[in-house]
Amino acid sequence: MGYPVTFLIVGGGHRGCGYAAFAKKHPELARVVGVAEPREFYRRKLVQEHGIPPENVFSDWRQAAERKRFADAVIIATQDRQHTEPAVAFASLGYDMLLEKPMANTEADCRKIAAAVKESGILFAVCHVLRYTDYTRRLKAILD
Repeated sequence: MGYPVTFLIVGGGHRGCGYAAFAKKHPELARVVGVAEPREFYRRKLVQEHGIPPENVFSDWRQAAERKRFADAVIIATQDRQHTEPAVAFASLGYDMLLEKPMANTEADCRKIAAAVKESGILFAVCHVLRYTDYTRRLKAILD
C-alpha cells in the first residue's frame, strides 16, 4: 500500500469526520474516496470537503460492500452497537481496517470480528483516540 492511503469512511458523524479531517490536513498521507452515512447532512459534508465522486457515496454501508473494493482501507466509525456487521463484511472484502472503539459491545461480537480479520489477513487496528486528549493525559499524570 502506497501513499496516499485511500479510505472509505463508514459512519460520517463526529468520529468519522474527525478521521476525515486528518486526511484533509495531510493529503500526502491519506485521501477519503468514499462515504457510507445514513444522515444526508454528514454525507454531503464529507462529499463537499473531500470531493468524493457520486459512485462512492452511500446512505448504507451495505451498498458500499456490494461494490468491488475501491479503497485501500475502511474506517468504521458507526455507533458502537453497529460495528460488528460492517467490520466482518469489509474484512471479508479485503479492506484494511481502522475500527473505532469499542471493537464491539459483546465478547461474542469481538470474536466474530477477530475471526474475520484473521481469516482475511488484513491490517487491523482498534482506535483509542481518547488516550491522547488533554483530559486523559492530565488524568494519567495525576495517577502517575
